[in-house]
Amino acid sequence: MRATEPFRSLVPGARWTRPEGWHVTLKFLGWTWPGLEEEVRAHLEMEEEENRAAGREREEARYAARRAFGNVTRAKEMSREMWLYRWAEDFFQDVRYALRTLGKSPGFAAVAVLTLALGTGANTAIFSAVYAVLLKALPFPEPDRLVMVWEDVRLPNYQNEQNEVTPGNFAEWRSQNTVFEDMGAYRNRSYNLTGSGEPVRVEGELVTSGLFSVLRENAAIGRVFTADEDQPGSGHVAVMSEGLWKSRFGGDPQILGKTILLDGVSYTVIGVMPPGFHFPDPDDQLWVPMALSQQELDNRGSHYLDIVARLKAGVTTARAQAEMNTIARHLTEMYPTTNAGQTVNVVPLHEEIAGPVRPTLLALLGAVGLVLVIVCANVANLLLGRASVRHREMGIRWALGAGRTRILRQLLTESVLLALLGCALGLLLACWGVAALKFLSPPHIPRLEEITLNGLVLAFSLGISVFAGLIFGLAPALEAVRGKVHDSLKEGARESAGGARMRTRNTLVVMETALGVMVVIGAGLLLRSFLLMERTSLGFQPKNVLTFRVIPRGERYAKPSGRSAFYQQAIQRIEALPGVKSAAAITFIPLTFVRGSKGFTIEGRVPPAPGQVLMAGYDVVSPGYFETMQIPVLEGRDFSWSDTPQTQPVIVINAAMARRDWPGEDPLGKRIRQGGPEEEFPWMTIVGVVGDIREFDVMTQPRPTMYFPITQWPDSYHVLRDWVVRTAGNPLGIAAAIRGAIWEVDKDLPISRVRSMEQVRSLSVAPQRFNLLLFALFAALALALAAVGIYGVMAYSVAQRTREIGIRVALGAQHGDILRLVVAQGARLAVLGVMIGLGGAFALTRLMAGLLYGVPPTDPLTFAGVAALLAGAALLACYIPARRATRVDPIVALRHE
Repeated sequence: MRATEPFRSLVPGARWTRPEGWHVTLKFLGWTWPGLEEEVRAHLEMEEEENRAAGREREEARYAARRAFGNVTRAKEMSREMWLYRWAEDFFQDVRYALRTLGKSPGFAAVAVLTLALGTGANTAIFSAVYAVLLKALPFPEPDRLVMVWEDVRLPNYQNEQNEVTPGNFAEWRSQNTVFEDMGAYRNRSYNLTGSGEPVRVEGELVTSGLFSVLRENAAIGRVFTADEDQPGSGHVAVMSEGLWKSRFGGDPQILGKTILLDGVSYTVIGVMPPGFHFPDPDDQLWVPMALSQQELDNRGSHYLDIVARLKAGVTTARAQAEMNTIARHLTEMYPTTNAGQTVNVVPLHEEIAGPVRPTLLALLGAVGLVLVIVCANVANLLLGRASVRHREMGIRWALGAGRTRILRQLLTESVLLALLGCALGLLLACWGVAALKFLSPPHIPRLEEITLNGLVLAFSLGISVFAGLIFGLAPALEAVRGKVHDSLKEGARESAGGARMRTRNTLVVMETALGVMVVIGAGLLLRSFLLMERTSLGFQPKNVLTFRVIPRGERYAKPSGRSAFYQQAIQRIEALPGVKSAAAITFIPLTFVRGSKGFTIEGRVPPAPGQVLMAGYDVVSPGYFETMQIPVLEGRDFSWSDTPQTQPVIVINAAMARRDWPGEDPLGKRIRQGGPEEEFPWMTIVGVVGDIREFDVMTQPRPTMYFPITQWPDSYHVLRDWVVRTAGNPLGIAAAIRGAIWEVDKDLPISRVRSMEQVRSLSVAPQRFNLLLFALFAALALALAAVGIYGVMAYSVAQRTREIGIRVALGAQHGDILRLVVAQGARLAVLGVMIGLGGAFALTRLMAGLLYGVPPTDPLTFAGVAALLAGAALLACYIPARRATRVDPIVALRHE
C-alpha cells in the first residue's frame, strides 16, 4: 500500500503529488518512517502555497493548512495502523515489554521457566522415542508394502497367531500367491568365527535369496547372493555387516573374495552391507544362503522359518490376507494331517516391529502429557498470583487508552515468551533425557539407536510450548481484563479473596490434584506389579550361578557322539575348578524369552484327530542340569552319561505335564514319542518328573515341558548353547578359569554372554523396571507440582485474608481455630481433586492392563494408598500457610488495611 493512500481517506478533495525519491525506511525494534514525515510535510507545504495563492498572508495560510489537515500525530497513527507491518511493530513492542517485566521479577521467571522446562523436556524426550519407534517409517524403500506372513494356528491344544512357518508351506505360498512381488525366508543362526585372532561368536541369519530383493537392499561393497547361490551344493558365500567388516577385518578394502572360517567351514565374502543395515535383529552381522533342499521344502511338520514379503503395487494388506487364507484352506484340504487348523496372518512389518512396545510408549506419552497439563495449571496459578499485584498496572494501561484486546495480547505474549524460554531449557533437559532413555531402555525396545532430537521432534517441542503458553496464559489474562479495570486505580482498592480470581485458582488446583492422582495411581500399579514379580517363585535358584554361551559346531561335532563327548569333557574340567559345585548345559537358559514346542504321542492312547497332536515345550539338557539349577526331581531320576543312543531312549517331564497328561496316574515308565501317531520316532520312557519353573519369563506360567538328554539327541542344529555353573561364591569371579577350561577342550570355540543368572533374571524384568522408573519419575513430579499448587493457593488466600484473620484473632479466635480454618479450606480442594482423580484413574488405568502382572487395573489397595498419599501431601502443603496465618498480629493487620 502506498503511503499517500491513508491521507486520501482522511482529507477528501486534497491534491496529492509523490515527492521525488520518496521512500519508506523501516527500523525494527524502534521503527522510524522518514517517508511518512516527508509526505505530511509536503502535503502541508502544498496546502499552504494554495492558501497564499488565494491571497492569504503567510501565517494565516500556514494555520489554515494545519486546520484543514487536522491532528498530525493522529493522522500518522491511523496511517501506520493501516500498514501491513504494524502488527510486527506491536509484536516487538510486546516482546520488549514482556522481557522488561520478567526481568523485574527474576524469581518468578526462574520458577516458571524451570517448571515449564521440566514439562516440555519430559514430553520432548518421550515423543522422540514415540516418533522413532511408532511413527517413523522403516529405513527401506516403500516400507509400507513390507509385511510379515505367519501361520495362524487354532487347535484345541495349541493356539498361536504368529507361528513359525514350515518350509513346505513357504514353498506353496511363494508359488501360489498373486499378491506379493516376492517372499523371503530367514532363520536365526549364530556362527563361530575363527582364523586370525581370538575366536568370536557372530550373530547372523540363514536367509533365502529373496530376502534382499523383498527389502530392496543391496550391498554397499560387492553384492548380495543370487538365486543360484541359494541352492544345495553351491559354493559357500557370505555377506557381512559394515560393523563386522570394520571391527574384525579393520575395514580391509580387499575383503571381497577372501575366505573366512564359520563353524570350521570356509565361506567366501561377496558383499558388505550399508552402514546401519541390520535385519531382522539389531545384532545381526552375517547373512548366509539357506539353500533349502527338496527334502526340506517337502517338510510340513517342522516350523522354523520367518517369512517377509513385499506387496505388489496397489495391493492392500486386507486383500493379501484374504488370498493367503484361501491358499491356506486349500493346503489344509491337501495335507489335513499337518495343516489342520491353520490359516495365515499377514502383519505389516512396521506393526510387527513396533506393536509389542506400542502400549508402553503410549502409556508413557499419556502420563507425561498429564504432567504437562499439571505444569500448565501450576504456571497459570503463578500468573494469577502475579496478576494480583499487577491490577493497578492494568488499570493505568486502561486509563491511558489500551483496550482489553491490547492488554490481553500483551499478557498472552508474556505467557508465550515464558513457554518459549521453558522450551529452550527443556530442549537441554530433553537431550539428557534421550541419553538416559537409551541408557536405561531394555533390549526389547526396537530402533533404539534412532531415538534423537530431529527436526520433527524439535517442531513438536516448539508447538506444545506455544500451545501450553496460550493455555496457561489465557485464564490469568482473561481475569486481568475482566470487570471494571479502572476501579483498581481507586485509593485503597484491594482484591477480594472470594472473587473470580480465587475461584479460578481453586479450580486449577483441583484439576492438577486430580491429574496428579491419575499419574501416581499408574505408578503405584506398576510398583505393586513389579514387587509381585520380584517375589514370584522361579522354581529354581539363580543365586551363585554363572551362565555363558559356547556352541560346538563344525565337522568335529557333526555326530551326536562327538557333541556328547565334548560336553562331558568340558563339564568335567569345569567341575574340577576350585569353587565350582556343579555344571551343565541346556539349549536355552530360562528367562531369555525363547521357547520351543513339540508335538508328541502317548503310547496306548487313541490317536487324536488330524492336526490335534498333543503339544509341550521342550529343552535338551546335559546330565546334572536339574542339580545345578536346583530344580527338584520329584519322582524318578535325572539323566546320566550312560544314557547313550545304544540304550533305551529316555525322557524327563515336568509336573505340569504329568498333571495334564496323566492325571491321577504315575507317569514313570510311560512311553511317548515325538510327532503324531504316523511318525516313526523311537519310543522314549519317562524316567523322571521335575518341578515346574518359569522358563520364558517371570510372568509366564509354567507349561507342560519335556526334557531330552543331549546324549540321545540327534539334531545337530539344536545343540546345547547355554551353560550353567553353580559356585560356592561370586560366580563372575571364576569366569576366566572357565574360559581356560573350555579352551583346553577346543581352543576354537568362542565364549560369549558371560553373566550371572541373577543378571539374567534382572534383564528379564528390565521392561517392567523401565516402565516403573519412568512412571515413578513422572508421578513424583506430578505429586510435587500438585503440592506446590495447593501451597501457592493457600499462601495467596492467607495473604488476601490477612485483615479477616486479624479481626478473628482480635475477637478471640485461638490459634487452633485459625489453623483449622485454613487447613479445612485446602483440604476441601484436595478432597475434591482426589475424588475426581480416582474416577478418572478408574477409567484410564484399564488401558494399562497389558503392563501389569498379578494386579487388577482397579486395584483397591493402590487406589486407597494413592488417595492417602495425595491427601497427606495436600495437608502438609496447607499446614505451612496455616501456621503462618496463626502468627498474624491483629493490630498490624488492621493498621495495614
